[in-house]
Amino acid sequence: MNIDQAKQSKINQVLNLYKKGFSKTEISEKTGVPRSTIFDWITGRKKTTKVKTTIIEEESSYDENDNPIDIITEQETDIIDDVPLISNLSKYDEEKIKEFISNIRCVQYPAPPKPKTYSSPNRIALVIGDTHFGVECWDTLNIFLQTVDELKPEKVILNGDTVDLLSISRYSKDPRHTHTLNDEIIAYHKFLKILHDITEPYQTEIIETNGNHSGNGVEGRWWRYISSSDDIKQLLCIPTIAEGLSYSKVFHPHESWSRIKLIDSNEDEESIVELPDGLFVMHGDVVRKNGGFSARGTFEKRYASTITNHTHRIGSTCQRIPRIGSRPDQIIKNYENGCACKLNPTYVSGANWQNGFSIVNYSEGITGVETVVVHNKKATICSLGKTIKVC
Repeated sequence: MNIDQAKQSKINQVLNLYKKGFSKTEISEKTGVPRSTIFDWITGRKKTTKVKTTIIEEESSYDENDNPIDIITEQETDIIDDVPLISNLSKYDEEKIKEFISNIRCVQYPAPPKPKTYSSPNRIALVIGDTHFGVECWDTLNIFLQTVDELKPEKVILNGDTVDLLSISRYSKDPRHTHTLNDEIIAYHKFLKILHDITEPYQTEIIETNGNHSGNGVEGRWWRYISSSDDIKQLLCIPTIAEGLSYSKVFHPHESWSRIKLIDSNEDEESIVELPDGLFVMHGDVVRKNGGFSARGTFEKRYASTITNHTHRIGSTCQRIPRIGSRPDQIIKNYENGCACKLNPTYVSGANWQNGFSIVNYSEGITGVETVVVHNKKATICSLGKTIKVC
């Protein structure tokens, strides 16, 4: 048996074992043929090699005595090391190979139909806080007022610390830069008059919440200051004096040209404005180191979606609470709303504060909050698709 016959015999042996269901490893162990070679033989993979072949040509020439001689020549010949063996496979194996090839071809799917959607107009609320009139930032306020003018919101919420009340605080005051309560009231009324005139055609609701500086709450500077005087405490027993000293009576304009209303707190309820989808706007009382940290702290305290001020920083956090039993899946969103005051007050050095405000789009059961950052006298308002700059 020559080499080619021996190789073909080995190939046939491998194929027979494979048809009987032996694995390539088992066939290799039985025949001594490497698994890679067995794979090539079974799948029909082939390799071609060029070799030089010696050919003897008989009676192709004669010597000088007219005797025939053999002429030996060499030529390159293609030798197929591995013969394509698909023809030697069973019909079952051929079907498996065809099926495999058909499965790896590109599959053409029809274009999916466009999903059906619908839209509905949103209502809008704008939230700004920590204006601290007396040390207010008019660059931020002017951008806010322009946004109000263009968006025509249903509500404007002044989220606490509206006036600073620095003159009655316990902080040290710089005598070169003092301002009185009356200065703060005048600055506050100037802003409210502009806001009133802009929103009068569509009667925007203007709301103020209590803060730790402003408002009618016992945590605010106004009532802390009044409570520090025993003489004034005695006068508060007279209802007309108590009413006349309320925050709204002292700091809010006359109702003839201002629609502002204070959301006061009592023993049962906090000073909060509730928007759809369970979003609560309140001044806030959680303070942590960086932007977004206090929003997370508010979530851990309230377990409700909130927009808060108080920290003068901008940040947000979002928490999913999975469905369990009859309680539906929830997404709780908490936002820190920045401030609208100067960033370099006399009583704080190098404050990590940011100017800004929020735009809340809402409809039944859903809200979306855009945080607007004001920097270098300009702000990009995504809800308007434009940037507003102060000259």
